[in-house]
Amino acid sequence: MCLKKISIIIRNAVFWVLFVGLYGMTQSSFSQDLAERYKDVIKVIDVAPVWSVHQIGSPYLITSEEFQYVAYYDKDRYLTVAQRKLGSQEWTYNVFPVQMGWATGGHARLSLALDRDGYLHLTAYRRGLQEGPPTPPEKIYYRSAKPHDIQEFERKIMVLEDEGPEYPTFINGPDDELYFTYRQGGSGSGDQIFNVYDPVTKTWERLHDTPLFDGRGEMNAYGGPRLGSDGIWHATWVWRDTPDNATNHSVSYARSKDLRSWETVDGKPVELPITSETEGVVVDPDAGQGDGISNMTSGGLGWDTEQRTIRTYHKFDENGNSQVFNARFEDGQWNIVQATDWDFRWNYEGTGALPSVVRVGNVEIGEAGTLELVVWSQYYGDERIVLDENTLEPIERTEPEETPDWERALKVPELDFQVEPNPELLREGGPMEVQLIEDRGEALHENVTYIMRWENAGRNRDRPVPEPWPEPTMLRVYKIAK
Repeated sequence: MCLKKISIIIRNAVFWVLFVGLYGMTQSSFSQDLAERYKDVIKVIDVAPVWSVHQIGSPYLITSEEFQYVAYYDKDRYLTVAQRKLGSQEWTYNVFPVQMGWATGGHARLSLALDRDGYLHLTAYRRGLQEGPPTPPEKIYYRSAKPHDIQEFERKIMVLEDEGPEYPTFINGPDDELYFTYRQGGSGSGDQIFNVYDPVTKTWERLHDTPLFDGRGEMNAYGGPRLGSDGIWHATWVWRDTPDNATNHSVSYARSKDLRSWETVDGKPVELPITSETEGVVVDPDAGQGDGISNMTSGGLGWDTEQRTIRTYHKFDENGNSQVFNARFEDGQWNIVQATDWDFRWNYEGTGALPSVVRVGNVEIGEAGTLELVVWSQYYGDERIVLDENTLEPIERTEPEETPDWERALKVPELDFQVEPNPELLREGGPMEVQLIEDRGEALHENVTYIMRWENAGRNRDRPVPEPWPEPTMLRVYKIAK
């Protein structure tokens, strides 16, 4: 066993010893203790007990100037929206007649948005991988009847009666624009559609005359646009030919000023729809099927000090080992540089909600003219890689900056429940998992930030989980001083 792996084991052991005293506490005493221990934790607000047996549609947290909203699945897997007035600890709730069944896991989805007039928009989705309750129907879209009021929602049709949206997601853009994107079709055969909301008529319309990404019945694109700090929309994606994760290929990139007109990294117009044959958008022509490309590890996007885009992704090296690569467009072509030197190979084939073996971050600007990238692997843990900005070559590998004590404490499971391993599902077992979910409205609050904590037993490849089950866990919001 190499020294790096040994140091990871020792560091983790020390961490668990430091916080093991918290394990025996009740959930309420845990939160109270946390608020008393760490001055950065201003307030702890319990939302509600939630389903903890496996991951089921990540909750949403939105904070406006006056209210805070949370969308989640409750302890019985019913879709729920909660609201509280800032300054109050009391929530009001609206439980919808939408219950998620076993056919969810990592492929469940819910999305919540607040438009410029204060109306709430809610959508939910599950993939039918396993048999379960007949709800929800294929099309789930609700809009609040009044601004900033969760007590009454109206069931709406987005644009067309025959839409069958998969992975429906709201996106808030600049100038109070609200978009809705989804996949029409399935994994390995689907198109990515974008709609835009008209707040005057309170109706949706197509953003484009065609899909943004068109799989032509042969594949689908995983990924999509995100708004950069430069005010430009940057789209990153890979194509997949079948539901098998191993058929991902073609790490790609394009950009847009308004989500409507698109161009390549060197400014050449891109005609819509974007397909696998669109010229000028492929970053790495050598990254094909079977080369380690996964949609879970191919979305890294950052910038250097000259605002040049850097794409970060994972693939196999010439020896067949899993590695992280960075790519930057220079002198008319993408300069691709290996960032890691790992000695393992992630067997990434399969369908369903696969476990994470590699996680890839975004390149960020560091000190003294360098760039920094934080990556994670199951075998080496977190690594901070310092890059030479001129060449993108790694010049130093260290541990990431120390995580604040309050954040480390939040990541310790409150529930003393051990998940059983299941080699057939690539599930290693162990303690409960904790996800810290960012506030999608935190820009409105300069001096504080809100974080939501969600504890569950992790992914189970979209399969039923045998009993015994963990008890419901408390969904919590934390007000943190910046």
